[in-house]
Amino acid sequence: MPSDTGPRMCAPAEITPCLDEQIAALDLFDNISPALITEEGTTAGEFQTWIDATGGGRAPTQSFVYARFTETGLEKVEISDEDSFDATGWDVSFRRFVIRVNSGMGGPSCVAVARTAPATEFESVTSVPVGITFNTEQYFTDSCEIIPDGSGLGSPSTLLAAYWTYPGCVSMSGNVYIVRTAAGRHVKLQVIAFYPLDIQAMCEETMTLPRPSNSANIRIRWAFLD
Repeated sequence: MPSDTGPRMCAPAEITPCLDEQIAALDLFDNISPALITEEGTTAGEFQTWIDATGGGRAPTQSFVYARFTETGLEKVEISDEDSFDATGWDVSFRRFVIRVNSGMGGPSCVAVARTAPATEFESVTSVPVGITFNTEQYFTDSCEIIPDGSGLGSPSTLLAAYWTYPGCVSMSGNVYIVRTAAGRHVKLQVIAFYPLDIQAMCEETMTLPRPSNSANIRIRWAFLD
């Protein structure tokens, strides 16, 4: 299988839009997050990855965790929030419940995302679905005002924002996404947990949580499609 570090589909953008507004509104930092990314096993090329997206707490004190998709798993990229806007070597970033990709408002690259049809099963996606539309990050308006995700928490409407709902706790929507990397490869991706797996199951079943809930321990399920 080819690597995802080959020729890029796009030249890096010279300027990321609304940079100052993003730094202020998203609480971005110039430190590198110490958080870890760990692979929890593969099945026939499918990965389940744990990301420490705690960010230092509910009021974040750390940068997003930056990563790229590789043949051996999701690999952490050691950059800060501020450096990320000049870097093309990352695909996706995580902090608390926000996940953003490297394109448009999110960064200088051209990583794009499409959402599959509602109720799509992860296992059923074996190639890029016909007719889906890929988009780049546009979570600020042309006049640099944040576009909220509708949660009421002031968080941005990123391309992956609909992975969760909030009926009393952060419940998984089950949405399956196709991420197109800057090298032109396609990844199917589903966020399967925001809490440890046993606590996520409690959330889904009872819409309640224990204390502490150990939130922002994100797990994703993903695989290359080509």
